[in-house]
Amino acid sequence: MRANMKRGRVNMSSTVSPLRIGVIGCGMISADHLAAWSNCTNAKVVAVCDSSVERGRARAAQFGIERVYESPECMFEQETLDAVDIITPRETHAALVRMAARYGVHALCEKPLCPTYDEALALVQEVGSSIRVMVNENWRYRAYFKKIGEWIDAGTLGTIAQVRIALWRSSMLPRKEDGKIHAFTRQPFLQNEQRVLIAESLIHEIDVVRSLFGEMSLIACCTARACPALKGEDSATLLLRSESGFPVTIDGVMTAAGHDTRSPDRLEIAGTRCSVILENAVLRLIGQEQDMVTYDEAEIRQGCFDASIQHFADCLIDHSPFWTSAQDQLSSLQLMEQAYRSAGDPVALTTEQ
Repeated sequence: MRANMKRGRVNMSSTVSPLRIGVIGCGMISADHLAAWSNCTNAKVVAVCDSSVERGRARAAQFGIERVYESPECMFEQETLDAVDIITPRETHAALVRMAARYGVHALCEKPLCPTYDEALALVQEVGSSIRVMVNENWRYRAYFKKIGEWIDAGTLGTIAQVRIALWRSSMLPRKEDGKIHAFTRQPFLQNEQRVLIAESLIHEIDVVRSLFGEMSLIACCTARACPALKGEDSATLLLRSESGFPVTIDGVMTAAGHDTRSPDRLEIAGTRCSVILENAVLRLIGQEQDMVTYDEAEIRQGCFDASIQHFADCLIDHSPFWTSAQDQLSSLQLMEQAYRSAGDPVALTTEQ
């Protein structure tokens, strides 16, 4: 059974005060979060926090936020917050969620909830119901995946026979203009990580297939590394099986010459009545019915941040379940762990001249 997101927004009374939000982490992706909070109808960011005061002040000035903190604990102590948005490296997430729980402040946490399944399970069990925790697995909120979900729910595809989702990028290749590796300029921490492509990127694809097709079991996984400056994997293929039996392949590569550094997903669904192809933000339905929808990828990207953050705020106000709760993320992290165990160490590939 496909998981369904709560549809629609809460009707806010004019007497209800906006949620007071604190943001922890003012790095690269915080701009997308803060833009989404600016668009949120029932919440307001009142403070930001970053270990670099200069970076925090820059983000605060960009979005008109009055107060900046260097210490998360100081922010919790001095601000009256309803929730925090945690946008920090994955190894810091558990400690910050625990801190939020000590102060009774709900948390939206960037993916992954924790670096490993065991850490995430321990965190979920420890926090329990003391606060509400949602993971910002925002890719499943993208408009083209929502449209595919509508076709699936309506039975348009018939029996699904096979699924393939692919993420091919050139982000781990040196740039022509300066010789720098694009992924390291955006996320320098990746260079020293043992887990890279699956944990940082394909966790999105794992979540998307779970949201569209239900729970999955892992059949096999293999990984490789072509970028010599990397410790972890930059290529991976996962073979999954859905509960109803059809195979699902997730494959990704970060050293694909000729592809963009941030190419979007390519998705194919084989159905007995209709099939689906998503490529370059063009969604096509083929077979007994025909349809084509063209999306703006930039709008899709910001739109999924807007949708996930609005969903978080709405659910806090009306006490409804999160679509991407911390508990839900455990299933994705368990598949990630199984994939790494199945693959073992990534195979180091020899560069062809």
